[in-house]
Amino acid sequence: MLSDMNEAALLPLIQAGDGRTLSRAEFLSLLNTYNCFLKDQTQLHLSYFQDDDQRVVVEGFLNICWGVRRPIRLKIQDEKQMIPSAPLLSSDPTSPVSPLGNRRGMSRWGEYVDLHQIDELDGTTHEAVNKNPLPGAVYETTTLRPLRQKSYDLESDSNLFRCMSDASLVKRRSRRGKSAAQRERERQHRFSINGHFYNYKTSIFTPCFGTKTKVRIKSNMTTNQVIEQLLSKFKIENDPQEFALYCVHQSGEKKKMNNSDQPLWERILQGPSEDAMKIFLMDMDEEEVSNDVAQYLNLELPILEQVLLNLKEEENREIQMVISKYHKHHRVLSRMLSRKISPHIETSV
Repeated sequence: MLSDMNEAALLPLIQAGDGRTLSRAEFLSLLNTYNCFLKDQTQLHLSYFQDDDQRVVVEGFLNICWGVRRPIRLKIQDEKQMIPSAPLLSSDPTSPVSPLGNRRGMSRWGEYVDLHQIDELDGTTHEAVNKNPLPGAVYETTTLRPLRQKSYDLESDSNLFRCMSDASLVKRRSRRGKSAAQRERERQHRFSINGHFYNYKTSIFTPCFGTKTKVRIKSNMTTNQVIEQLLSKFKIENDPQEFALYCVHQSGEKKKMNNSDQPLWERILQGPSEDAMKIFLMDMDEEEVSNDVAQYLNLELPILEQVLLNLKEEENREIQMVISKYHKHHRVLSRMLSRKISPHIETSV
């Protein structure tokens, strides 16, 4: 079932990308074939609807393969977890106050202007501040807890905090006191790139070439919009202008999509089989491969060497033909010019 939309309401002609049209029957046949091919993967089925301008819009997941050669950079933390310029409402670091006005013992992301304050906060648990001690006993701060002696383990733990990066430090502090289910939900909140979850040590890396990912898009989205959607999904900091989408065919042909192209329509028109064509996210300067060149890529090396030799010989013949034509025209023009400027002989009476 493609959609709840009435098929009779479709226009006779449907725009399928830039300058291409499909009849209503062709469009429905393409989508039925597409969804039947993916019958075991219902999450990848396409649906359609009509927008306010009565244009047909197809919606669904698009498989995109990673093909970048340069490293990508992941964002340190999620935008939802960041509260920009949120100052501490309490000057006492041992009793942080939420920007929402709730006093709690633990703080959330963004409640510290300087992430190094967390190290100072943790350090207060190792330092005794004696205020109004009772005779014969030593207590730390005003909690009346017995003073804990510093140990080598505590010093090592404190040094570890000072050596850790800001991202890992906040992550360590925020995970304390949380259940395993809560930590798993936070971990799953961020999409992974083929199993690679964010890690501050490996936040700059290159995805394995050819591995697939999915992004949910609409057919009226252009190439640049799809790239931006993909980078936003995985929280990648790189500029979208660094990348381009390429159609890579089974023959080896590789064609870059223009900014005005609509990738989902390209996928629909080429069919759902990725054995015939795959869509890759690659670097902007990746070289295209024409169909004429692609037909030679799978040949054996001796055959390719012979092909190159034949091309070289053909090139030399073309060069000689151009040179001969030039010399011929040069002779004819020189002869005609000499006749026009022949010396004038005066006669006397």
